[in-house]
Amino acid sequence: MNTLAPNHRKLVSVIAPVYNEASALEEFLRRIAASVEPLSNRYDFEFVFVDDGSKDQSLSIARRLADAEPRLRVIELRRNYGQTAALQAGLDAGLGEILVTMDADLQHFPEEIPLFLERIESGADLVCGWRKNRKEGLRRRLPSKVANYLLRKISRLSINDIGTTYRAYRRDVIRDVRLLGENHRFVPIFANVAGARIEEIPIQNIERPAGTSSYGLERTLHVFIDMVFLFFFVRYMDRPIRIFGKVAILLFLVGLGVSAGLLFVWYRTGTAVVREHSGWFLLAALSMLAGVQTLLTGIMSEMLARLYYPSSEHAQYKVRSEYRAKAPEAGVARA
Repeated sequence: MNTLAPNHRKLVSVIAPVYNEASALEEFLRRIAASVEPLSNRYDFEFVFVDDGSKDQSLSIARRLADAEPRLRVIELRRNYGQTAALQAGLDAGLGEILVTMDADLQHFPEEIPLFLERIESGADLVCGWRKNRKEGLRRRLPSKVANYLLRKISRLSINDIGTTYRAYRRDVIRDVRLLGENHRFVPIFANVAGARIEEIPIQNIERPAGTSSYGLERTLHVFIDMVFLFFFVRYMDRPIRIFGKVAILLFLVGLGVSAGLLFVWYRTGTAVVREHSGWFLLAALSMLAGVQTLLTGIMSEMLARLYYPSSEHAQYKVRSEYRAKAPEAGVARA
């Protein structure tokens, strides 16, 4: 275990994906800087803005802000990869022992960062924001409420708001989680599987003050589709034979039951069941064959699970450049 000097100040990385947030960035940075100023005797800070292929002036504004704010680093991605990839890029770039992620559209209040850090210091590995009194319209609140309920049932995680990106992490916990697709909203579930201590705090929530939200019915549908994978990941990731085996047994029993029925009809009536009831015979044969194939798939999945290794070094995003006026004072080297 490393022994820290008495005057050691932890480095905190505040990370925000940016996509077409030109109208909000200047105020966003101003509020972050003001919010962390009272903590400067305890922490060093860096701010990491990840431009996810913005089509407005977000990138140029962020670079201009970095000229005046030496703690700000601007990561430019080559194109729009989506929020999950941008968030992963920020987590990879962040140097802090503690990482705070939030949206740059001013729906998240930077003034609440000290509350997250307080919970981290009290022993939590991951602190999630809870939009207790959401101000968005019913079109967003209702699907979110249903999704959070289902996610709690699937994951057996008791926090109220799994989907918000306003979170604080210990570096050693988030380092074990890789984000793909649109899985940024499931980070608490992945962290729970990894054994993290998870807490949540109520946060303020308002309607987006500027810009246009990219969330819609299609994204809500994607969340529900992702739950199918999530169910498998949480319950059967390390023992896939269990789920494949159950399906295989069910299919085989269906085929066996139909076959037994046909055999009974043949025995009692002497009917040529293969010819007279060919549809049922075909169903029985296909069900048993599908059961065997599913079982074999489960065995192969089990073998792959035994050979599982950490994700490849090939990230799901590509960085075009990193811009900052000068390097921030580092409170800690990258682990």
